[in-house]
Amino acid sequence: MTVLLSAKKAFNVALATSLVHLYPPKHHTRALRILEEVLSDDPNNVDCLMGRGYVLQRAEKWLEAASCFSRVSDARLEETRDTIRAQEEHAWCEVQMNHLDGAITELRTVIELLENQDDSDEDKARSWWRLGRAYWEMGGERLVPNLSPHISKLFSVDHREEAYKHFFTALKQSSSFAPAFTSLGIYYSEAANPLDPIRASKCFQKAFELDAREGDAARRLAEGFAEEREWDLVEVVANRTIEGEGEHEESQGIIAGRYLPVNAWAWKASGVVHLVGFLSFTVHYARLTARVEQTKISFCGPGFPGSTAC
Repeated sequence: MTVLLSAKKAFNVALATSLVHLYPPKHHTRALRILEEVLSDDPNNVDCLMGRGYVLQRAEKWLEAASCFSRVSDARLEETRDTIRAQEEHAWCEVQMNHLDGAITELRTVIELLENQDDSDEDKARSWWRLGRAYWEMGGERLVPNLSPHISKLFSVDHREEAYKHFFTALKQSSSFAPAFTSLGIYYSEAANPLDPIRASKCFQKAFELDAREGDAARRLAEGFAEEREWDLVEVVANRTIEGEGEHEESQGIIAGRYLPVNAWAWKASGVVHLVGFLSFTVHYARLTARVEQTKISFCGPGFPGSTAC
């Protein structure tokens, strides 16, 4: 019986973990039920605590998620891959709660720990990118307090430029880390001096090529194509974004209201493209009809032989 219960728990942990990461947050409700069941018998189960933390992150319950990751860090004294990842996720929650100074310190500690880990390029890239995001959230140039404006200006720090450097460092760790390309695109379109929309667009395209789940990059790409009236390209971006959520196969579930799409803009864009196509067809048909009528009038007008048959 003990062996059977252990096997059942192992199966539930594996199932719940898979559901957490399968087109998140599409299956999170089901995953959370299983996670809570396991945690009720094994409160310190690391895999379930991490899974629960990820679910809470996607629900933007940052304080509760941070608590889950802290429990993982506190449960193990030695620095393992799980504890390092838990520290990283805890720091990310701190970034989202605008506790930026503490998050930066924690992320730098995580980066140092990852230097001793093999096969951790993706983890390093993600940590450097999150460090950049923390600096980005600090905003632009900050003056040093308690100094005159002129002196303070000399010691000011542009946190957006610091973020930019960290985004590039993330790509040095892993050249296929899509979120870093998205963040660089935002930098070039919003903070670079001068702004560089062409380079920004290339960054968004690269991010989207690497990962169709990069919703921010996809949305900005679609907006750019829509401004240029490249409706075919808008449709391609929208459809790939929807597929990245795993929604095409179960679109009836969205219509029935069982779950909401993450990127609602993609569904709207797809609808607009079809509407534009329909209107174009309607206009073309109306023009064709007008030409036919005009031809009919010219051939069947008064004085034309056989006009009485028209």
